Amino acid sequence: MFHMKHRPPRRPVRARRLAALAAALAALLALGCATDLGSPDGWAAPVEAGGVVLVQDRPGELAAVRTGDGPARALWRFPEDAALPAGLDRGDIDDLDALYATPIVDGGAVYLAAFSGQVLALDLDAGGAAGGGGPGVRWLADLGGAVVGTPAWDGRAGVLYVPTEDGALTPVDAATGAVGAPLARGSERFWSGPALGGGVVYVGGLDRRVRAVDPGGGERWTRDLGGAVAGDLLLDGGTLYAGALDRRLYALDASGGEERWRFDGDGWFWSRPLPAGDAVYAATTNGSVYAIDRRGGRELWRFREDDGEIRAQPALAGGVLVVALREGVLFGLDPATGRRLWREALLRGQLLADPLAADGGLLYVTDGGDLVAVDPQAGTASVVYERS
Repeated sequence: MFHMKHRPPRRPVRARRLAALAAALAALLALGCATDLGSPDGWAAPVEAGGVVLVQDRPGELAAVRTGDGPARALWRFPEDAALPAGLDRGDIDDLDALYATPIVDGGAVYLAAFSGQVLALDLDAGGAAGGGGPGVRWLADLGGAVVGTPAWDGRAGVLYVPTEDGALTPVDAATGAVGAPLARGSERFWSGPALGGGVVYVGGLDRRVRAVDPGGGERWTRDLGGAVAGDLLLDGGTLYAGALDRRLYALDASGGEERWRFDGDGWFWSRPLPAGDAVYAATTNGSVYAIDRRGGRELWRFREDDGEIRAQPALAGGVLVVALREGVLFGLDPATGRRLWREALLRGQLLADPLAADGGLLYVTDGGDLVAVDPQAGTASVVYERS
């Protein structure tokens, strides 16, 4: 079923993006932050869907890349090869702007939330996508506010919880695209990807607050932090991790919001932390990686070698902790000690997106749209798909 929400006339895409980014960066500067993060054109992570890897190789565009059987190639592109339902104009999907939110895959459906504020569902079983003919579009809705954080996905209820730059957490019905009333509203932007668990949705905002809200409506608790929350939240059992721009990682009790511990680092905690074993691994925009005791917040070890920013989530693969600097440098670390096992620098491209685990290794996408395969044990990185 196709659903499209009415929307007002749209400004030119480039003007809207630059205006929104300028306003957002101004808000961060007002908080006393000095790091220059630039203005990348989206950092959506690659995802596997229907036997292909979906890669944002141009701002607001996806390539379905077939890997593993000879040279990688793009079977189709979105929106170029999309099959449209009656009532949907090609112009509505040609101006999606950059994808910061990672696509969400559920069976044959792929859900996209674009910086332009549009949310849409693609059907990989329609339009001949499996054979390279492109996906079908099931529905499109416009939330009005730009989307940076990856929505939380409730597969049982079939609902996407979408954070927007105007400070709203909005439910969208996955079957129809119907847009519900916001569950939460912040006084500042929501850049953070929300977390979902135990029948509760958690969302962090640039207003320095983390909120726990009921999907049926109503706020369960609110916790004020010392800094804005720009990175994705992580729910691990009964602990909610929130990295903040006051150079702290917070561990909160998910049921009531009480602070279990806080950890002070040397830069913004923008990337999502990674819990594993007795440690949680967290990285900063100053290029440091910390292993922190999950129970008490004590530092186990710290690694910092190059002066650079880390936006991508650290990843464990093949017994190696892999860390990517924005500048295109990759490190393999011993997760127990933080000792460097290898270092690899890309010839081109920056790394901002979280990696995809695939065949015992990792796949990264650069800001230029290239897909890079990393062998964590050999310590090698190779470009397997180049944007044409």
